[in-house]
Amino acid sequence: MPWLVANAVFAVLAFVLPLSSGERGMLLMGGIIVLAAECMNTAIERVVDDIGTDKRDAAKHAKDCGSAAVAVTAVGVGVAWVCVIAGLIW
Repeated sequence: MPWLVANAVFAVLAFVLPLSSGERGMLLMGGIIVLAAECMNTAIERVVDDIGTDKRDAAKHAKDCGSAAVAVTAVGVGVAWVCVIAGLIW
């Protein structure tokens, strides 16, 4: 749910700021990619939990990798936002 709220806020911001269509599209696409990564992470977690509740290293590793994928995509979108905003300022 926090990613949906963040995407809604940043989507509005992308349309309010004086951006080129390419910048706007890149930023909107980035938000969608973060949501897709979050969906895959949720699927991984659900499948791992459905297989069993006992602690397994492979299960922990799978969940950690899914979470890392979300974090990496979010950082990538954050970098894109910083670059676009810096371009507006300078």
